[in-house]
Amino acid sequence: MRVPVVCGLTSGMYGVLKSRPPGPLFLFSAVNSGIASATFFSIREYLIGPVLVLSLPGKQYELRRQKIKEAAEGASTDIPQLTWGDIRSRKVLDSSISGALAGGVLNTWKRGRSGTVPGLATGAVMCGLLQWAFNEFDIQRITYISRAAHPRPIPSIPAAPALPIETRPPYFPVTAPEPPRSLTDRFFSMFGYKISDEEYLDRIKAQRDNHLRRIEQLEREREEKRET
Repeated sequence: MRVPVVCGLTSGMYGVLKSRPPGPLFLFSAVNSGIASATFFSIREYLIGPVLVLSLPGKQYELRRQKIKEAAEGASTDIPQLTWGDIRSRKVLDSSISGALAGGVLNTWKRGRSGTVPGLATGAVMCGLLQWAFNEFDIQRITYISRAAHPRPIPSIPAAPALPIETRPPYFPVTAPEPPRSLTDRFFSMFGYKISDEEYLDRIKAQRDNHLRRIEQLEREREEKRET
């Protein structure tokens, strides 16, 4: 049922894009795809599938035989584990043979005997490729479900061992008080000029001598004022 609907919708959308009436295209495509899919699945499920299951070896056919035996007897058996290759090749041979027969029958009915061989070849190739693509999609679906159900654990990083913390009393550095600097020294320090200790001592002595002479002069002037 899904195949005719999908094919009909696809043909209808194609008709809309090409400015053609979508109704007849939808109906025509749905009927043709319905006849083709019904013929194909009937041949595969009721003719080719049972014949291959009963006659061919292989894991997929052995698994299908076990399922039939379980359904008939009701006893559970050990089912072999399938690989990705088994899933990828599942029913590819069945679909190819069924597609060849369905394509040969339908193309012969439409074109006569001249369409038998092209119908056989086209049906076998197309149905085999579609079945393989469906199996590949099934593998991707199983992989996605498996990853979603079993996410990879995030590796935990071991914590570093805690180091013992020593408690010490707070340490406050004691700085010696800086001696006061003269205005000249501050002026030169603004320009990055630094003098030696000897030069600094000579300047202090010169300033002392100037102050002493000034004091002596002021005392002498004061004595003169008193005498007058």
